[in-house]
Order: sequence, then structure tokens, then C-alpha cells
Amino acid sequence: MNRLCCYLIFFTAMAQAGNLYLVPEESAGKGRADGSRKHPFTSLVQARDTIRAAKAAGSREAWQVHLEKGTYLIEETVVFEPCDSGTADAPVLYKGDGNSTILSGGLRLTDWQEADDGCWVSDIPSDESGVPLYFEALYVNGRRAVRARYPDTGFLRPASVQQSVITNSTTKAVHAQAMVSAKAGELALLKGVDKAELKYAQLIVHHKWDTTRRIIVDFDQERESIITQGGIWKSWNKWQPDSMYYVENLRGALNQPGEWFYDGVNKQIRYLPLAGERLSRSEFIIPRPGLIALLHFKGDISATNFVEHIHFDNLTLSYTDSVRRKDQLIKANFSPEFIGDLEQPGPTQFEPQQAASRTEPAILADGAHNITFEECTLSHLGEYGIWFRSGCVSNRIQSCIISDLGSGGIRIGAPGSEGGRPPPAAVSTNTSPWCSSFNVVDNCIIKSGGRFHASGVAVWIGSSSDNQITHNEISDFYYTGVSVGWVWGYSGSFAQRNSICWNRIYNIGQKTLGDMGGVYTLGTSFGTKVCNNVIYDIDSYTYGGWGLYTDEGSEGILMENNLVYNTKDGSFHQHYGRDNIIRNNILCNSREYQVAATRKEDHCSFVFERNIVCWDQGPAFKPRTTEKRVVWSNNVWHMRSGPIDFEGKSFGEWQRSGGGDQGGFEGDPLFEDAATSSFKLQSGSPAFKIGFVEFDYNKAGNYKKPRKWSFKNLFQ
Repeated sequence: MNRLCCYLIFFTAMAQAGNLYLVPEESAGKGRADGSRKHPFTSLVQARDTIRAAKAAGSREAWQVHLEKGTYLIEETVVFEPCDSGTADAPVLYKGDGNSTILSGGLRLTDWQEADDGCWVSDIPSDESGVPLYFEALYVNGRRAVRARYPDTGFLRPASVQQSVITNSTTKAVHAQAMVSAKAGELALLKGVDKAELKYAQLIVHHKWDTTRRIIVDFDQERESIITQGGIWKSWNKWQPDSMYYVENLRGALNQPGEWFYDGVNKQIRYLPLAGERLSRSEFIIPRPGLIALLHFKGDISATNFVEHIHFDNLTLSYTDSVRRKDQLIKANFSPEFIGDLEQPGPTQFEPQQAASRTEPAILADGAHNITFEECTLSHLGEYGIWFRSGCVSNRIQSCIISDLGSGGIRIGAPGSEGGRPPPAAVSTNTSPWCSSFNVVDNCIIKSGGRFHASGVAVWIGSSSDNQITHNEISDFYYTGVSVGWVWGYSGSFAQRNSICWNRIYNIGQKTLGDMGGVYTLGTSFGTKVCNNVIYDIDSYTYGGWGLYTDEGSEGILMENNLVYNTKDGSFHQHYGRDNIIRNNILCNSREYQVAATRKEDHCSFVFERNIVCWDQGPAFKPRTTEKRVVWSNNVWHMRSGPIDFEGKSFGEWQRSGGGDQGGFEGDPLFEDAATSSFKLQSGSPAFKIGFVEFDYNKAGNYKKPRKWSFKNLFQ
């Protein structure tokens, strides 16, 4: 920016200090835009730069940027730096009109034609150099269309899987060739498909808690086998015959209304319309290829110079891409011949990541303090929604809707360490500027995740402490609802004193992944509370559809006053951990068993006290749970179909054995109507005799919108 422009921006800003106005470009008038109501700006960048220039010239004003209704196209990530910061007394506010004010990273596709086969067809647009754009998401009339897949719903299971490790003779690097062999006739759809078309298809494999998305190298018709290349399988989570898979972006799979196909050979997009859709009334949007983040808060953590006090209110942020990396193939040690043959850009190669923990967000923050998003909507995103990564303190996501996500919703902290630093030996005191802490996610709706990377989590907390995840509605994810910790074992952690309270978490897993739960914890987490949540309808395709799940090294966690029901194989499960307290919860109707402790350790694994455990049939425990060092005390146990099997013992025999539930009893807790999910206790419930304290589970989830924070005193 030249000196004359800086002077013009500065004097304009001084003339209207405090208020700037934006309208969509198509609504702008002619003449020079100065951000005034009469001559408004048309982009977020213009407003940011005006405020930046004014602050550089000494302005100490609070600023409010008014965005009128309409769509504001974002062509590259908008970056906010420390020089864009407000203060506690003079913040910066970007305010829109809810769903009517959209910051969009999308491209609208036009020039569609109706084909003879009933499809709508459009040419793939090209970039400035004439290369066809590559994308893996298409939104039709505001809906994420299904990319043609086989089978249309559900999954296939392989007849066999095998892996061959290959050494590159030139670089001596190793990679793996993996093969999925189908049951007879199941992959007839791939027979005769030309290699030129096949390289735009993808194989997606679900195995335990991970997914792998692979480019198809070849199809062996004689053996009915899909051949891929990639990283070597991890021994603890490799592909198995009980893994599940499907194939995406095949022309022959374009057979269901609402599906689309990227025809890379003929450079066309084909869409099969839903009943009632009309071409003349339809809108087609793709994410702008390569635009992953719409906003990036970029503080200088090493210099403790943060981005602060910027607020976003009533805005919608939509349409971001997912990451496709040619260097992923290089890191996976692909053969040079295959890499050279692969068009760039091209299909995604995604190796296993638990919780899709290294995918990218639409909003990224490093070194950000007191940034808020209130009553905003984030939707139609390629990967995660928001990530407060390193050095992020006292940020707030309040009363927002975050939905239709390629992977997960919100991430806080870095995985395993902060800023590349190893975890502490015990508990972090959070004195490092790299630590993320004291962030709040409150009263939000977070739903419909994992649409591209199924292992995404609704709310994920890594190396981060003192965060509050409260009163949220979390639903429709294929992996875990809330995940906290992310340091395996007892090696210490930054994830201390986090609160996951008053949330409603449901429809998680959906028989799509395993080893997951409504709330999942990992590692030392002293002072962490998981309280007053309602968790239900948790289901996995294999083991691990748990309600509350304390995994490896979970330590120092309180789980209290939670209502958990309708899970697959346990309302509560601890893999291994130390000194956790599971108290005063209602745990009902798990299908396979109710409570589990997996690993025997020399210390106390957990205290299980004053809980109500009620179900229809089957054993109380996963086998060998009673062998573990657990303190069982004052619990109510009731199976409606008859006496309970406590690992081969009656309740009395279990008590008399010395390790059984001391002070507890077997009997009906007298719910008002558990069949209709009414778990309020009748006045004569014997549960009160063992000290159970009734809690109001109806308060979990969203509450009435809070009175909005206002600039009233600053803008008269």
C-alpha cells in the first residue's frame, strides 16, 4: 500500500471513527468506496485494512463493522494479525444479519444442460492457466450432494485384505501396496472401467477408529481386487477382513437421485436430480479449490504479541475445501512412476488419523486471545469448523450452529504437545504462551460431522486446560462426541481441569466406526469434570459404542450426574486409568453389557459409587471386570428380566466375596417411565436410601439465548 493510500484511509477512518459499512459487491454503487454508509466497502479485507491503518496512526476507538445482507465472496484466507486487535474497552466487532449475511468460499457453477439419460451436465471450470478444477464436494440447493458411491448405502466387507511392502530401488524408501479382495461378484461394477477413469475414483476403508482414503492404482478383474498404494499399516489398527469399505466417484455408481459424478476424463460434472428439483431453479456451489481457511488469527506467540478482542456476531461462514496433497504421496513413499502419472491436483490420499486430528479448519487461530463468535453459523465445510490451536486463551464460541462438516466441529489445543514442546512430567501450570486455555464453547448446536473424514469429533480438546464445553447439542457424528486429553498413558499432560458439562450428546457412531463414545478421555486430566450430560444412542460397527469412555491413562477425572442410555456395549468403560470417580450417574439400557474395566493395574482404577444401573437383559459386566481394582460402593443394580449375573455370581455372592458392591443393592429404582426415557424417580425409590441425589437432566443441552453483549454504550 503506497503512502497516499494510507493517508486516504486514515483520514476517512478519522472522519467516521467507530463505524464501517459493507455491502455485497453486486449491491455497491459507483464511485470511490470509503466504508461510509453512503459509500460502503464490499469486502472484509477493506474494513480490516482501514481499521489497521487507523490504529497505526494512533486511533484508540472501538470499531463496529456492519455487514448488510448478502453474500461476500472470499477468494483467499482473511488474516488478522496483532495490529488488527481491539482492547477490552475498545473492541472490534464484525456484525451481520445471521443467515442472510454470508462469508462464502464457494464458486457458483452455471451453464448446466439436461442430458438424455436424465442427468444434468456441466463442463468442469478451469483455473487461469486452463487446468480443470478438481473438487470432491458439490452443494446443490444448499445440500451436500452424495458423490456417486458403491454401495449406495452402508458398506461392503472384504473377502480378504493383504499388504506388500515395497522398497523403492532409487531412494531405498519403503511404501506399501494394499489390496482389498471382494466377495464373488460384489465389485462387478469395476470390471471394464478404464484406468483413466479409475484414477479419479477412491477406495475408503473403515477400520476400528480410523478411516483410510486411497487412490485406486488398479483393479485386478480376475481376482476381483482393488489395488492401492500408501503408508504401511499400523500394527494396532490395520485393515482386517471385518473392516468395511466402499468405492466413491464411479460412473456406474451414479444411479440414485441426489448423486453426482466428477468425470475427469470428459471434464464434466454429472448430477442426477432429486424428484421435484428443477434446473432453472437450482443453485450449484463448489468450494473454491485450495481455500481451506476463511479466517486465520495469526498472533506472534514467540514475541507474546497476540490477536485480541475481535468479535464476530450474526454471520454465516460457508464453503471451504478439504486438503489434497501431492506431498502426502511422497511422504507415503509412493513410487516415482505413480506420482508422475497422477494429475495435480487430484483425488485425496488420506492415511489414518484418529479423530481426523491433523485435518484443517475453516477458522484457524494461533496466539489469539478474547476472540468471540456469537450467534454465527458455520456450514458446508471441507474439514473442521474452528481450531484454537496454540497460544489461544479466553476465546468464546457462543450460541453458534456448526453443521455439515467434512470432519469435525471444534478443536482446542495441539495434539500431544504445545508448540512442538513435549508434555510435562505431571501437570501443566499453563505458564507458557504456547498453551491454549480458558476457552468456552457454550450453547451451540454441533451436528452432521464426518461427511468426508468420518473420524472427525464434534469437540476435541488436545493439549489444553481449563476449557468449558457446556450446554451444547451434539449429534449425528460417526466417531466421538467430545474427546479430551490426547496424551497416551501416564506421561503427563497439559489437558487439566477441563469441564464437559450440561451437554446433550446423541446419535454418535451410527455403526460406522468403533472404539468410540459419547465422551472420550485420554491421559492425565486432574480436575477434569464430565458432569450433568445426557448421552444416548451410541452405536459402533465393532467394539466400543460406549457412553462414557476413559481410555489409556485417564486419571483424576470426575464423572457425575450424567444420564447415559441406549448404548451398544457399555454405559461406562475404562480401558485403563487411575483414581477416576464415577458417581451419581443413571446408566441404562446398554445392549451387550453395562460397565467394563479392561486392564488390571496395581492401583485403584476408579471409584464407582451411588450410581443407578438399569437394563433389560444380559450380564452386568464385560468379562473379568470384577478382577480389576475398583471400589464399588452404594450402587443400585436392576435387570428387568430377572436376577443379574455378576460374572457367575449372584449379587449377594459378589458382595460376600469381598470385592462386591458394599452398601449397594439389587432392586428396581422405580423410574417414572424408563421406556419413554423418563428417568425421574418416584418418591418411594429405594435409590434415595443409598444416597443417590436426583439431578435435573432436562437442563442439559441448549438453553434460551442469552442477552446479547452490546456496544450500546460505545455507539450512540
